[in-house]
Amino acid sequence: MRFGESSLRAELGLIPAIALVINATIGTGIFRTPAAVARHAGSMQWALVVWGLGALVALAGALSVAELSASLPRAGGIYEPLRRAFGPRVAFLYAFAKIVLLAPSAVGSFAILAAEAIEAFVGVAPDRTREVLLALAVLGVALATNLLRVRAGGAIQTVVTSLKFGGLALLAIAGLALPFTPSAAPITEHTASFAGVLAAMVSVMWAYDGWADLASVAGETKDPSRTLPRALVLGTLAVALAYVATNLGYARVLGYESLAAAGAGSEMPGSALALATLGAVGGRALAALVLVSCIGGCMASLLTNSRAFIPMATDVPRFGWLGRVHVETGTPRTAVIVTSALGVLYVASRTFEELTDGFVVGYFPFYALAVIALFVLRRKEPSLARPFRTPTVAPIVFLLGAALVMGGAVVDGGRRLLVPGIVLALGALVAWRFVDARPAPRPTG
Repeated sequence: MRFGESSLRAELGLIPAIALVINATIGTGIFRTPAAVARHAGSMQWALVVWGLGALVALAGALSVAELSASLPRAGGIYEPLRRAFGPRVAFLYAFAKIVLLAPSAVGSFAILAAEAIEAFVGVAPDRTREVLLALAVLGVALATNLLRVRAGGAIQTVVTSLKFGGLALLAIAGLALPFTPSAAPITEHTASFAGVLAAMVSVMWAYDGWADLASVAGETKDPSRTLPRALVLGTLAVALAYVATNLGYARVLGYESLAAAGAGSEMPGSALALATLGAVGGRALAALVLVSCIGGCMASLLTNSRAFIPMATDVPRFGWLGRVHVETGTPRTAVIVTSALGVLYVASRTFEELTDGFVVGYFPFYALAVIALFVLRRKEPSLARPFRTPTVAPIVFLLGAALVMGGAVVDGGRRLLVPGIVLALGALVAWRFVDARPAPRPTG
């Protein structure tokens, strides 16, 4: 094994890159979180507005990250822009939050919902102990896949993405076109509120998250200056269209009351839609789709999140073991294993909602900083080659959306801020103690 990015192999082409964006995004959100979005939003109309707004924010973020990743096609995603704009300590804080909170929360949430999907497919009642054991098995599969070479992992990603995107498209078509049995849920009056819409944005952005993940494997992408912008934009657009269509299907088949009352496992919104339009066979098929989606999402999340530690190995030698890249496979095996191990702890100790809330609230400050870095680097490094330059309106739209997301975390009682706040405070202390404020030179070759 050795350190550094020079050992990474540029093996991801355009199609696998688009597949990775779609795979990293479509996982748990569209099948389960529409219920929470509806409850927060207070009406079906406002729920649909929030989903549309989330699509706009995700696309604006993808366009912004496309400029950064095309200009700085290095492993680690937004780590390098943060480092060059704000210094190694801010970049380290991002990597610290990745390994302590963000990556384990992401892979853990995928694994938990995969376990629920297995229970729904088999037809057994939910059981917490069994769900934890099944989730650990899913994590084991994702770990084994990510220890393969990047090209092999990319091929698996493409196959999995084709299956789950096709299944999601069929679910949307069923909701929009097939006859269904009307819901017997009681109809009551609800009032939408601005605070509720803000809170709904937190759940929506979990469903859309994944638009920035491709930048994490920029150093492993063929012709990154062309491939990265195209894959980010096309992948995000494909997901946005599928999500909006699926939510229109929820609105048509379930209506507000049934959607807001939906739960987990076999009672999640996707299952309710499938049962209403396709019957019991549809319910089983939906469970299988959720299982494939979650396993694929777990694989993609582990693949992309582990890359943040590769450039950190240069800046902070004390933690350089996390960025170790295996000679034979070209993958950061140590980071993959550590992320998986922490994912095990999160699965055993936290609920699905706690994992997703912690991820969104913990990540969005760094997303916002990365988009701000776009403006900083335009001023600070005007001669930096920019093969793709995003329209200035895109980062502005994203920053406004990020403010809405963080505002939603605040108006929802602030409970979503506790764990991310503790992690960020601890990371800041570690960065101040162990990280040199001066940027370290990057190795060449």
